[in-house]
Amino acid sequence: MRTIVRSTTLSLLLALGLLVFGAASASAFSTSMTNSWGGGVASVGDTLTVTVSFDTDGAGDVSLLSVSVLFDDAIMSYDGGTSATYALYTGGKGATYLKPATTNNTLRVGTSNQILMDWQNNILPGGAAASGNFQMSVLSFTVQALGDGQADFTISADSPGNTLFLGDETFATNNVSGSFAVITPEPTTALLVGMGLVGLGVAGRRRE
Repeated sequence: MRTIVRSTTLSLLLALGLLVFGAASASAFSTSMTNSWGGGVASVGDTLTVTVSFDTDGAGDVSLLSVSVLFDDAIMSYDGGTSATYALYTGGKGATYLKPATTNNTLRVGTSNQILMDWQNNILPGGAAASGNFQMSVLSFTVQALGDGQADFTISADSPGNTLFLGDETFATNNVSGSFAVITPEPTTALLVGMGLVGLGVAGRRRE
């Protein structure tokens, strides 16, 4: 009886150990977004940049990579983006790497607020064997209107068109972080402030 109990316990511990090891060794692909906005209240004409970076967490074999930046197009205008010409480069004969797709840094067809960052392996099928992290895009925006007082920027890996496809023909989870908001004065507040300034000017002239 003791032998059976010990054997069962050992099997459970071994299975648990393998599960923990598998979870620890699995790569956590991630995409992060940072921005140049320093805080405060934005005004029409102000500009900012958004930088999107991808990290393989030590894994390789990325074949297709697509993420999106969603923004408030009632307040912000998208002025364009820049990217490197290649990433995750593997040297030598038959070198593999990721390169920007033709849709990279463009608005997704049929939308006015979803910017695609699309990268693909240069030798399909298969994946870029190198691992590491790289800067996907630097996007530029201008405040074009006050809107409702807040312009949200969201980094997304599960919007239409987004994917993380590996060379072994499996899909991986892409963890995202860095969504933020830019605050603008609400139109009514801006109007009241303007009226107040005009009122002060009139009062000043009367005192003169």
